[in-house]
Amino acid sequence: MNRFLHHVLYLILHVASSSQYGTETIETLMPNVKVVKVDLKIFTETQVPLLCGDSYQDTEVIWMKDSELAGQGNQIKVKVEEMMGANYSCHNAAGEYLNHTLVLVQDIPSPNRTRRVLEKSHDTDEDEYIRCLAKNYNGTFHCFWKKTKYRTSAVVALVQVGQFSGRNFSCSIHSDGAGLTCEDLDSCSFAEEVSRIDLTVYFRSNYLLEDYTVTPFYIREIVKTDKIHITKVEGNTFQWEYPDTWSLPRSYYPLTFQVKVVHARENCDSEKQVLLKETKDTKLTVVHSSKKYRFCLRAKDELVDCPWCQWTDFDKKESTSR
Repeated sequence: MNRFLHHVLYLILHVASSSQYGTETIETLMPNVKVVKVDLKIFTETQVPLLCGDSYQDTEVIWMKDSELAGQGNQIKVKVEEMMGANYSCHNAAGEYLNHTLVLVQDIPSPNRTRRVLEKSHDTDEDEYIRCLAKNYNGTFHCFWKKTKYRTSAVVALVQVGQFSGRNFSCSIHSDGAGLTCEDLDSCSFAEEVSRIDLTVYFRSNYLLEDYTVTPFYIREIVKTDKIHITKVEGNTFQWEYPDTWSLPRSYYPLTFQVKVVHARENCDSEKQVLLKETKDTKLTVVHSSKKYRFCLRAKDELVDCPWCQWTDFDKKESTSR
């Protein structure tokens, strides 16, 4: 009797184990790409089904993994251990290429899972790996990331944006592989945003896949103007202009400017300011007893709670702006 119960318990555990590491852990990321989701903290072994194609049911099919024979038949199963994914191609008896399936491995989501591809942002307490900014309200935004030193060859495999908001975007990866630019194809800068933008970027490093999801955002939450250009300096009077990239008309998209004056040896982030004020004007005269000081200037949208742009500074001693 005990032997019978032991046998039944074994079957239950076996079925549960097969369910955990069976076909339900395999997803199709996009055409010809399958993803095996496993717990990379333990040894895993998964049987992955491959199909050359419905039209090859009556064809003699040979599967290759790199230059090695992987199996025969229109449908086969291949064993994937831990992160050992591969690219499988199927051919007819004459060796002609018919189709292929790329098998990638992804760590299952968990609070303590190890991130291998991107570095976490160091200047925030949030779990942020990708940072997005917009220079204006025309519907275009830019995102940036930094790869870990062990995964510098990782590439973007897929970008999913606007899936839940219903908005139509076109995205392109920057030439250095360290960011992307997305454009809202249905954008109207004067229209109020009614839904946040959702963004997930999938990175591939060899046969490892990692996805990074950005907290959904409105353009108005990430808008950050380009640096302000100081156009004229006469004595202690400074003049500047709106950035060329900022949205028009200015009456509809006003900026507020922050002016800080610090001692010549201090930088703009110094808290030892001689003057700190906000203004809507594009001209200001500094009243300061010393002829040597640093003039600092930055801007932000007057009507929206968004980040300040980078400082523009002018060294009065050397009469140069940066």
